[in-house]
Amino acid sequence: MKKDARHAPPLDLQEQIERLRSEGGLEQLGTSQLLRMLLESLFSAERAAYLERTEGDKGNGGYERGLDVGSLPVEVEVPRTRRGSFRPSSLPGPYQRGYDDAARHLLLHLAASGRSLNATTHALRDLGLSASEPQLEAVAKHYITEFELRNSRPIDTDMLALYLDAKYVEVREGDRLRPYGVYVAVGLGRDGIKRALCAQAIAGRESLEGWKAVLRSLIERGLRNVMIVIHDDFPGLLNVTQGLFPRADVQLCIVHMQRNARSHFGKAHAAEFNSRMRTIKGSWSEELAAAQFDDLCKQFTGHAPAFVAELTKKRDHYLAFLAYPESLRRSFSTTNAVEAVNGQLEILRRNNGGYFHGEDNIKAKLGMHLEQLENRRWRRVAASVHAALPQLNAMFVARFESPG
Repeated sequence: MKKDARHAPPLDLQEQIERLRSEGGLEQLGTSQLLRMLLESLFSAERAAYLERTEGDKGNGGYERGLDVGSLPVEVEVPRTRRGSFRPSSLPGPYQRGYDDAARHLLLHLAASGRSLNATTHALRDLGLSASEPQLEAVAKHYITEFELRNSRPIDTDMLALYLDAKYVEVREGDRLRPYGVYVAVGLGRDGIKRALCAQAIAGRESLEGWKAVLRSLIERGLRNVMIVIHDDFPGLLNVTQGLFPRADVQLCIVHMQRNARSHFGKAHAAEFNSRMRTIKGSWSEELAAAQFDDLCKQFTGHAPAFVAELTKKRDHYLAFLAYPESLRRSFSTTNAVEAVNGQLEILRRNNGGYFHGEDNIKAKLGMHLEQLENRRWRRVAASVHAALPQLNAMFVARFESPG
């Protein structure tokens, strides 16, 4: 008789990670992030169930704890209650950092291939953990609700910077895959904190109409004054952002421009072009950088005339970041702030088998990641922003609040 695979002895965690790598699966960092999300979701589900059956107690934040899932360290936030009588049953004992073999096997399996709620529920039931299907559904609904609220709740009127980028994904609808664009806007507030202002999953490929809808939604929700908007050179988007935010500088992403150079110039010429662009990025003078940019375009115009003509026409939008404090020039020259979202979305896509199992699947998983970002990585002001924040706010006041 064939042995049920569910009862086979679990592989060592590191062996499973190596196997995932060899099969094109998750990188170790992605695995750690997903394990943390999974564990914190289970802890939250248990606390929600506890509070439902316990009168007079309330949630009271959480505390940080380090765990080991096999050889992989995972930092998690464990939720508390006001009375202090709640403790997640899926958390190792007070003097233990690690999980036993069965739990390690399950957690890695869920992080690597937990494509659906049903698969997760069955795996938890086999292990005997306390999280039930209704609890897991409640966790999923929580993140879906938070995802939708993120796209509708009021936002601050003023932003120092607004980063825009979109990610192409595919969503399964019945027996076919449908293209979706996930439009992400990240704002840098006057307090120096980054926030995901919206993350909209819209059926169809990235489009100018999609961006118009996203940006108008931000304005309807309260956004008025933005000092600098950073996005790639998606056809027509520059005119839209200039029209909606006429007093903002608009920076076109230099990283996207350098990628495009590789496709237009060929390997050898692109290497030279991008090397000289790196020198221009480090220029101390806006005037000097503009002169060097013009010289660079003249040199390369014979290799790709139409591409270089567009660069020349949009020179000021590729060099807008040079008007800002030196510590922020790198982050203001690219859309990399959105890559914290899009990079994780790519990991989730691969982890899901190359596509998402429904629109709610995107919302739940991306909602989980956005909440993690804002509660952890974006919780504090970045060092580069902190150093320049007084100067940035002085620039903002001079542009938007000074009389005349």
